[in-house]
Amino acid sequence: MTKVFAGEPSGFSQGEIDDFVAFVLAGGEVNSSGLKERVIAAPQIAFLRENDCLIGVGGLKTPSTNHRKEVERGSKSELTIDSVPFELGWVFILPTARNRKLSFPLCSALVSAANGHGIFATSRASNIGMHRTLEKLGFVRRGSEWPSRLSDDNLALFVRPPSNATSNVSSKKAP
Repeated sequence: MTKVFAGEPSGFSQGEIDDFVAFVLAGGEVNSSGLKERVIAAPQIAFLRENDCLIGVGGLKTPSTNHRKEVERGSKSELTIDSVPFELGWVFILPTARNRKLSFPLCSALVSAANGHGIFATSRASNIGMHRTLEKLGFVRRGSEWPSRLSDDNLALFVRPPSNATSNVSSKKAP
């Protein structure tokens, strides 16, 4: 049985946080410097488990100003903090668990946690499965592709515009 466990990072053990970080690093599309601190500062993280096995992770994060500017420059799109305060990211599912549409329930829990606030996400341009998940969740591809600094692939920007709901998730600044 596959289940998603989502919540504030403070609600998870140090071991779970360490597992989360290890999964994110396995995805290869993130700067490892300060990652654990950024995970702990995130408004929401999620774990995808099958029976007792961790098979995926993802997070709703408050991107740093520098990261937001890098995405804006790369994609040639504006991402104002007022319209899209959150980023959906750190999504990684074990290769043996892929192609089973498991990114949808994982990401859905994180999108729900934003309670209608705008969210952006970046994805490898070749990751068609993730693009489908994002589109099902109301994200729209925006701007131009740009080269990743951490892999040989290009990145693509997806944006989920805000609805008029109010959020219970705090917008903490990333360290």
